[in-house]
Amino acid sequence: MTHGQRFDVLADASLGTASVSPTLFGLFYEDLNRACDGGLNANVIANHSFDGTYLDRRLHNELIAMTTKRRGRVARDPGRHWQVLKGSLEVLDVGGITPEARFGRLTIEDGRAVVRNGGYQPTGERGRAVIAATIGVDMVLSVWLRSHRFSGRVSARLVQPDGTIAGEVPFTLAEDARDGAWQQVSFPIPVSRTGRVHFEIELEGEGHLDIDEVSLVPADHWGAGDPRWSQGIFRRDLIETLAALNPKFMRFPGGCVVEGMGGDNAYDWKCTVGPLHQRRADYNLWGLRVADGDYSQSNQIGYYEFFLLCEDLGMEPMPIVPAGISCQFRSRECIRHNDPDFDHVRQDVLDLIDWATGDPADSSWAALRAEAGHPEPFPLKYLGIGNENYGTHYFENYAKIREAVRSRNPEIVPILSAGPFAQGKAFDATWEFARGQEGALIVDEHFYKSPAWFLSHADRYDKIDREGAQVFVGEYAAKSVTAKTEPNTFESALAEAAFLTGVERNSDVIAMTSYAPLLNNVGSRLWPHNLIDFNPETVMPTVNYEVQRLFGNTIGATVVPVVSDPPQGIFVSSIATSDRQYVKIVNTTNSPTVAELVLPAVSDGEYVVTRLSAELGAANSLTFEGAGESVLSPSDALVRVRDGRVRIEVVAQSIASLVATRAAPIP
Repeated sequence: MTHGQRFDVLADASLGTASVSPTLFGLFYEDLNRACDGGLNANVIANHSFDGTYLDRRLHNELIAMTTKRRGRVARDPGRHWQVLKGSLEVLDVGGITPEARFGRLTIEDGRAVVRNGGYQPTGERGRAVIAATIGVDMVLSVWLRSHRFSGRVSARLVQPDGTIAGEVPFTLAEDARDGAWQQVSFPIPVSRTGRVHFEIELEGEGHLDIDEVSLVPADHWGAGDPRWSQGIFRRDLIETLAALNPKFMRFPGGCVVEGMGGDNAYDWKCTVGPLHQRRADYNLWGLRVADGDYSQSNQIGYYEFFLLCEDLGMEPMPIVPAGISCQFRSRECIRHNDPDFDHVRQDVLDLIDWATGDPADSSWAALRAEAGHPEPFPLKYLGIGNENYGTHYFENYAKIREAVRSRNPEIVPILSAGPFAQGKAFDATWEFARGQEGALIVDEHFYKSPAWFLSHADRYDKIDREGAQVFVGEYAAKSVTAKTEPNTFESALAEAAFLTGVERNSDVIAMTSYAPLLNNVGSRLWPHNLIDFNPETVMPTVNYEVQRLFGNTIGATVVPVVSDPPQGIFVSSIATSDRQYVKIVNTTNSPTVAELVLPAVSDGEYVVTRLSAELGAANSLTFEGAGESVLSPSDALVRVRDGRVRIEVVAQSIASLVATRAAPIP
């Protein structure tokens, strides 16, 4: 293409008839790359309850997962992530806060005992101080204590690697705790120094002190001061980064985590609601990619927190429930629809509906929600049945669960898995099954492909049957190929932008889209490409995030028909609200171009064009220790519309987005 080649675009918003899905852009969350504990979970104490459960890699690996069922997989290492500096620490199974809970018993030697926790370590490391402390932001400690013939003083403190005290609070136990009853102690620890710290508990005196449910949370966490946030707590900067995407739904808790390693490790939502000290931990199947299996799900963040977050950010919650079939990549386990055990699978789904939407006076599950601080029902419009499942057994199980859901709440829209691939016999069979279903239905498609694939499939949904099921692009990402060792390059982001113009063009039939995976703790990356990188102090969105933010914040209600014949490698879409029109132009070529836009429904005047551009191999960077570096920042320029016409220069390898005011707003 020659320098400055021009092409025409006619985008008349007054001719728009197809409706844009109100949930077109959203979030896919899975506890992968330590997205939760060590990330979203504001409690920075690793193995906070001595109930951490880990995968024993000596007993389980990918091959065993595919050929065996329900074998011993759990590593018993209840003291993991706790370091004894003085005295001794024993983890006990009997006599805890709840019958199933373990707890730590700290024993004084020579008048002192000190136990330390450094927080969530980078994968493969132990003992580092990685808890982030900031001057002016108190760290709020909550811990359950019980005396076992203990007399003396307790100190809680934050200690930098060189031994400097960054915060310390001494205290004594109340009478009932000294008499052998469990007592919850909570107070702020003022922070006097910024940096990474260990958390320590020191005893001075004699005897033994039992400790459990240790929580250390920054005082400026998400929802601080809101009584609804009574249990699990989110890290504020990560939530603010999610909120900036303007997401309209959130799919949770995964992902492969839904099915787990097998039926005994499938995600159990019931273990993630209720008081924190009653929640049961489990190992995370992604421990398969960690040499020592060191990946536990504490479940301090669970369904109550997910639903609350959706409420705070104005998102539709989309829980994904197991369908009785384990991950078909890793296991052959399947509870058939006519198996007596399947009643438990189905009942768990019905109990979830009761928990989220039921009346606390009529449902014990709804009462649990109310006790947490939310007596009003949560909305529940969408429900995913299975994750990346496919085949005859899945269809049979889906039908049974769908029948039960419909009988309990016929307004819930089911999500049908199309399996892990974007094409093939299993994929086609899913769509054939979907076409035979009655009522509203959304089919969940997943694909991780090269940038070239995304460019060539920007028209993927142009000819889809608009009378059948809608589409949920539930997991997708372009895998960069220009810089083989660097994921999330601008090459991949540009290809995704081109694909999203096709999504906007077909947003009457595409109900939802969500990039995956969402979050990556850079010290524990297990998946190459992710939307948002972070370390203990810093959040660094990727260049792909900026594309998602651009599209998510320029969403309309009506698809605007575009008449254009752009050069190869140029992609255009337009959508409108009652008073605005948005036009996006994606130039994936290595030459600049000029778009001559005809916008009959736009008022004359000056408008902003936002541009995103970078070298194809450019990528934002963040290390576990560093502050990060961004290679891409949106830039704005003014253009003038005269007589409904405007010229937009689109540089090579860039995205341009115009926001204009409609001449005759629709009431």
